[in-house]
Amino acid sequence: MPTPETADLDQLFHDHYRAVLRYVVRRAGDRDRAHDIAAEVFLVAWQRRRELPAQRALPWLYGVAANVLAHARRSDLRAASAYGRFGNNLVTRSDPGPGEQLEWSDDLAQTLTALRELSPADQEVLMLVAWEELRGKDLAAALGCSSAAAAVRLHRARRRLAAVRARHGRQESERSAGSAVVAGQSNLQGEH
Repeated sequence: MPTPETADLDQLFHDHYRAVLRYVVRRAGDRDRAHDIAAEVFLVAWQRRRELPAQRALPWLYGVAANVLAHARRSDLRAASAYGRFGNNLVTRSDPGPGEQLEWSDDLAQTLTALRELSPADQEVLMLVAWEELRGKDLAAALGCSSAAAAVRLHRARRRLAAVRARHGRQESERSAGSAVVAGQSNLQGEH
């Protein structure tokens, strides 16, 4: 496996920074913080440049980004716990600015709701396929496993997502049916 030199790392940054940033923004939600995390991903790439696979650099960077994000989340939890112990209940929230609104559909909303109910590992494999468009060996490299294991993880995650969506569909149908029954009873009572 060839070891990239400094010029190669500059090229790596040039070629993949935007993709890594998109990956991080989709998971972190905060654009400013995402820039910091993406920069840390490339710092790790520099520190681990001897491990960087020349043919699968972007999926490897996605794997690094997942680890950096997990570390950041753990740090956030520790910080929130510390703030809680010292009585600081300050909660901040950053709403999207103009032009940052996503187009939503009912199907997308249902899928995202179902996705949140899955394990982080299932969420990650599904998002790598759907958002980052990784397949086969690239998906395996990002997940740090074999292609066969990645395919199995994807299959199982899709099956679990479908089950959650089906359960939500049944619950929605039951609510709709219950509303129709209540509305029908109201109409009958009004006729007497």
